[in-house]
Amino acid sequence: VTQITVKPTAITNAASYAPGVVSPGENIVIFGTGLGPSNLAYGSLTPGGGSLSTSAGNTQVLFDTVAAPVVYASDLQTSVLVPYEVAGRTTTSIVVVYQGVPSTPLVYSVRAAVPGIYTQNYSGTGPGAILNQDGVTVNGPGASAAKGSVVSVYMTGEGQTSPAGATGAIAPVNVPAPWKQTPLKATATVGGLPAVVQYYGSAPGLVSGVMQVNVQIPANAPSGALPIVITLTDPATGLSYSSQAQVTVSVQ
Repeated sequence: VTQITVKPTAITNAASYAPGVVSPGENIVIFGTGLGPSNLAYGSLTPGGGSLSTSAGNTQVLFDTVAAPVVYASDLQTSVLVPYEVAGRTTTSIVVVYQGVPSTPLVYSVRAAVPGIYTQNYSGTGPGAILNQDGVTVNGPGASAAKGSVVSVYMTGEGQTSPAGATGAIAPVNVPAPWKQTPLKATATVGGLPAVVQYYGSAPGLVSGVMQVNVQIPANAPSGALPIVITLTDPATGLSYSSQAQVTVSVQ
């Protein structure tokens, strides 16, 4: 009988790949060995489609015994969403379970927010996961956004929301506002210039923990692939958390 050893070694933000800490609802990637099946197993929706299932490919990930929604699972890397139940805690104990065999716990600090913008090449750098104003066209060098137009930026790590996030829930598409929104204030820069944030909150049709931020390209922005940064600031403490610096939006 083959002895299974489940050994997670590192955890990063699934969008930015920044290591170190986690936030409630954040999409993370766990790296290691024995984390799941040799062939990638994608997560699935629960019956009725209202939420993402907490197991895939015989893999489960527990945060202080709360099962996390699984995006995908494989031997060397597995992606999940941090349960909102960790909100308010200073640390969380993370255990990967594959075929019933648990790993040694990894203890990570919990932070209010760990924002990261998804990128098109899944590396954490380069063109961001951004839609142009038509809501269909993926922004990039061949499909730049007009100055003054509004782009939709997709990211994770905004932390607990109001109303409180439901772990694994799919954000509804055809429901009137208010959407769930982080109590932190979102601001943006494009090419280092302040940019107006028109909306930030639930990304309709996507799992809770993915945030959509609608940003207006400054009228005075230069043309080309410009760095875009989203910053979340706590109005009470003044503490701020920014997305990674190497993500770009293409501007006409």
